[in-house]
Amino acid sequence: MGRSIIDILFWIILLIILIIDFKKKIIPDALTITIIILGIIKIIFFNENLENKLIGMGTYPILFNYLYGYGEKIFKKEVVGFGDIKLLSSIGFYLGYFGLIYLLIYYNIIFLISPIYGIIYKKLYEEEEIPFAPVIILSTFIFIIIKGRII
Repeated sequence: MGRSIIDILFWIILLIILIIDFKKKIIPDALTITIIILGIIKIIFFNENLENKLIGMGTYPILFNYLYGYGEKIFKKEVVGFGDIKLLSSIGFYLGYFGLIYLLIYYNIIFLISPIYGIIYKKLYEEEEIPFAPVIILSTFIFIIIKGRII
């Protein structure tokens, strides 16, 4: 019962992040920190592995760190924001690390959804800057379904 409440709070926070990023194109640090706190609660009360959580925190955003650092030089514009990297890091901490195959599946989901979302967003809103948190959150939801893990 307690784990379900934590999981519901996780999804509520992600929904709030999705709405804020969609409207204001920012991801509040307080919300990503709250996700990390929920992960810490899972460690303390549900005996989850801290090391696994820390590895998840470091590996989920790793590819996007490169896009953040080098993408602007290559594409001459910001490709991904640092808020998106912090969001991926907090999601990685909450979910934990499942292995390289699952991380690659997660990345593939993100990279399959991104262009579709980008095209639809540009047609509807005709804005240059596209909020990326909705892609990350939808990809997380699909990843969990594919993983067969109910969170």
